[in-house]
Amino acid sequence: MKISEIVRNKAFWCLDVLTGGKKRHHYNDIKFIVENPTSQKSIDLKNRNLQNLLEHAISTTQYYQKYNTGNLIEDFPVINKNIIRDNFENFRSKKYMNLPKYTVSTSGSTGTPFKVYQDKRKRIRSVADTIFFSEMAGFKLGYKLTYFRLWNAFEKKGKFTQWVQNLVPVDVFELSKKGEIQNTLNILSKSNSSNSWLGYASAYEEICKYLDKNKSLPVANTLRSAIAISERLNDYTKQAMYTHFNVKVVSRYSNVENGIIAQQLLEKDFFRINEASYFVEVLELDADTPVENGKLGRIVITDLFNYCMPMIRYDTGDIGVKNTIDSKIVLSTIEGRKIDVIYDTKGDIITINLVLLVNKYSMIKQCQLIQKSVGKYQLKLNTEKEFMNEEELLSEFKVYLGEDANISVEYVDEIPLLASGKRRVMVNEMMNS
Repeated sequence: MKISEIVRNKAFWCLDVLTGGKKRHHYNDIKFIVENPTSQKSIDLKNRNLQNLLEHAISTTQYYQKYNTGNLIEDFPVINKNIIRDNFENFRSKKYMNLPKYTVSTSGSTGTPFKVYQDKRKRIRSVADTIFFSEMAGFKLGYKLTYFRLWNAFEKKGKFTQWVQNLVPVDVFELSKKGEIQNTLNILSKSNSSNSWLGYASAYEEICKYLDKNKSLPVANTLRSAIAISERLNDYTKQAMYTHFNVKVVSRYSNVENGIIAQQLLEKDFFRINEASYFVEVLELDADTPVENGKLGRIVITDLFNYCMPMIRYDTGDIGVKNTIDSKIVLSTIEGRKIDVIYDTKGDIITINLVLLVNKYSMIKQCQLIQKSVGKYQLKLNTEKEFMNEEELLSEFKVYLGEDANISVEYVDEIPLLASGKRRVMVNEMMNS
């Protein structure tokens, strides 16, 4: 590590010591459980965390008050975004009503944006989760982190926060503009820092394909780790990242409303579940019963540390396959929402999930973008009340689709799931026209 990186690392942990060492405590707890998931101590810790959460939810929330402490986790109902939205106040813990809380708005990547509240301990737990799982991928606190994201859909970090966190935000939409990929590569090759990347798998793929076409470009081996989020990491991108940057990229399974649920190991393709912070189930597509190992099902999680707004048996909207490897329960496959490739009005490909843009509009329950023909699109919206920001939303989509895009809006009561259990959020119907 460079001197500046060591300083950032030491400053972070020293500040933690001065404020009670809570992050270190959670970090040690996560590390022990994830690395020793089948030990009796870990089993006891996981069971205690689950029971404490259930008892807290029953005694302090209106939604769960009808259950009793003798109930097993299987006796609780499976919930989803819409259930939480429709019963928002009933999910809030009365014990935390007057305590500090943090509002977390989801990315809207599923077409169903909503917010949840988190308490201070949950926030600390999420920070510790991030540190531990990033270290598993080769990142160390203090490294320079380039974060590839559709930043217009999220709250932007200030310049001071970027400096403190050694963070470089890169908007993935900007990568498609002339010279932006080269600029990113130039910064990397000239950097004296230990560099890490975090971002959409599609951004890595776009960069690698650019390098495939420009094989003479030198790339310095200053990239220490790369983590792919939000999208499926394909075999081409994984191999190309190793070829061009000599780094093994891993895929992380997480969401905004909860945190890091699972992550691949450097040498393996399966996902190690974050059993320290979540109780993870894989249920049948059409029933709330567990699937057999090796069978596709819905990923349902219980967040063990959000006491401000307990989320028990929360259907993430994703599907996956559970298996047992070396006596450990893992996710061998994870699939998110189906996203078709669509084109802007100039005919350029857009692989970014533009539905992320609905994040700031809390009254939208579901959203789906459909390309009907060249330059013609349909936006389906399911809203809980009259939507007064239609023109503003359309203007945001036109930034990416083109100012001359013809976008019609249709208000619907529901956007149906596919037979696979997934909901398509970006659809290209041009082939059918």
